[in-house]
Amino acid sequence: MTAVLSSEPTLSGTATAAALLDHARALLPALKARSKDTARLGHLPAETLADLEAGGLLSMTTPRRYGGSQVSVRTFLNVVAELGRADASVAWVAALTNVTTWCAAAFFGEDAAKEVFAGAKPARVTGVLSPRKAVVRKVEGGYLIEEGMWGFNSGVRHATWDMLGIPLVDEAGKVVDQGVALIPVEQLQVLDDWNVIGISGSGSCTVTASQVFVPQSRIASVTEAIEGRYLASHLAEESLYQSACMPMLAIILAFPALGLGVAALETFLESLPRRGIQYSWYAKQAEAPVTHLQVGEASAKIDAARVILERHADAIDASAASGTYMAFEERAKVRRDVGYAEKLIWEAVDLLASASGGSLASVGNPMTRIWQDARIASLHGIVSPNTNFETYGRILCGNTPGTPFI
Repeated sequence: MTAVLSSEPTLSGTATAAALLDHARALLPALKARSKDTARLGHLPAETLADLEAGGLLSMTTPRRYGGSQVSVRTFLNVVAELGRADASVAWVAALTNVTTWCAAAFFGEDAAKEVFAGAKPARVTGVLSPRKAVVRKVEGGYLIEEGMWGFNSGVRHATWDMLGIPLVDEAGKVVDQGVALIPVEQLQVLDDWNVIGISGSGSCTVTASQVFVPQSRIASVTEAIEGRYLASHLAEESLYQSACMPMLAIILAFPALGLGVAALETFLESLPRRGIQYSWYAKQAEAPVTHLQVGEASAKIDAARVILERHADAIDASAASGTYMAFEERAKVRRDVGYAEKLIWEAVDLLASASGGSLASVGNPMTRIWQDARIASLHGIVSPNTNFETYGRILCGNTPGTPFI
């Protein structure tokens, strides 16, 4: 069985959206065939990187004026979820690279844009908002990162630029804001410390910096970005770069998971005709009522998650196109619902994996890899259901949200 993700509504750029989705679908057999080698390697192989670039799948959020596709959030969703059907690591790198490239385009002014997008190297931007350690000093013309460390830097092995969170300080060293710095990857050290059980091909390594100067043109305030006060005045007429910050950063983390949910259902149904249920009268698992219940429930959860994500992707697109920044309550609702969508997807994958029986213990079982990838994808702090439910509940009860990341 092949489950096909729903198509997006008619909108400008439909031809481009269709071409991107067709290219992603065409890559599925090759990505599946390479998935074990990708996991073993710990990052995307050169062939996969070339395949993604050939179809523009790593420049979907690059502004058109710099050669990118500048797609809608809905197209972003559909393409990444399609890649997730084949390999969650590939989908994860595509999601994180594109969203951080979007940040580089929206958060910073035209001087930085020319450096990033009009340079000799392709504009592949990755990043980490929260540093494990960042000692910075305000100096003439910008900031000096004396020492810094950032973990879980997904896709950094394929990046040309890294967007890293730093405290913004005054001349006396007092923290006055939280910011991000755009840094050429060659000025950083990438540690070989990505050794994990899921999404292991994403190369989400730790990076460190020592005595790195960052000019003011490549510094932006996270606080200002969260409120939609972007520095990219040269892109003010381009709706994609008016999209709400945290809704964008949150929703894209569920795109690979949606693909994993579809892959889990496809994988289960493909193997079903060969399976019985041991220690029962059922020689064919497909004939057992419990199987029908499991498949029905899992498929409902996956479809429900897709509807939630599509609804919010369309809302982000519509809000950006309207010229009015998304309201605080709506932004909080996106975080809540992204957490709920992740919960539904994980429950569906876990249900189907459990129905696969003892064969799940085999490292060669495709469902085992999907199950591990889905579990790791669901653990990202931004998509944690409990955190997001509590945050939204606090707001409904008249309290402060307990986080600035709304």
